[in-house]
Amino acid sequence: MTKGWAWAYACRMDLALRRWAWLALALACAPGARAGEAPAALYRLPYPEGQAYTITQAPGGFVTTHATQASRHAVDFAMPEATPVLAARSGTVIAAEWRNEAGARGPDDWYQANLVRVRHADGTIATYAHLQHYGVAVEEGEFVAAGRLLGYAGSTGRSSGPHLHFAVTRVEASAGGAAEVSVPVMFWGGDPPAAYAPRAGLALTARDVPPGAPPSAAAAPAPVARAEAERPVPPPEVLAAGFARLAVVCLLLLLGMFWYARIPRG
Repeated sequence: MTKGWAWAYACRMDLALRRWAWLALALACAPGARAGEAPAALYRLPYPEGQAYTITQAPGGFVTTHATQASRHAVDFAMPEATPVLAARSGTVIAAEWRNEAGARGPDDWYQANLVRVRHADGTIATYAHLQHYGVAVEEGEFVAAGRLLGYAGSTGRSSGPHLHFAVTRVEASAGGAAEVSVPVMFWGGDPPAAYAPRAGLALTARDVPPGAPPSAAAAPAPVARAEAERPVPPPEVLAAGFARLAVVCLLLLLGMFWYARIPRG
């Protein structure tokens, strides 16, 4: 009787440990750690060196205008009119609108915003919106390096005040045809310089990114080719989370082996 009870108990413990191990493995492979969900590149802050501006809207916080699939991961920086807006990543200008004069709060006023759109080497597109009237400094078809002046902040289009709307999108196929879908971004800057996920209320200082140089987690002193510079660089937070989850999985597996070795067998 005692031996049968011990065997049944051992079987239940073995099943429970297996379930915990699978749960830990699932957590380690959670969407936040997947390569497809992590930002593919670091972006320099889209304003001049030494300046800092507060993020007013960002993913995960209270948002009032970023409700579409193309703006879900957009970031708004509060900045005064005429603040220089710089390219956060190198690419080719595919749109440059400068003729709109005013802003308002109507649902259709977004289309009256002055903006610059830049296509990157990996096909993603960055949008810099609400620029000043006559406040665009580039032309369609022009290649711009990271740190290049694109224009000046304003309040054109659907806007309640001067700010920069920054969003990165990629084109995805859907049932109704192709559509632009927003992707998350990570910024390189702050003090000390590091990779930061944008969040509302955060003010980051642009620093330690030479004009025209692509951002990276460890800038090499020697120049690198543009294709190499665009290679995905996992942010430190993503690497740390991955190692922590792997450590949990290993610990649970060791505990499972320990308990399994102690189970009496008849």
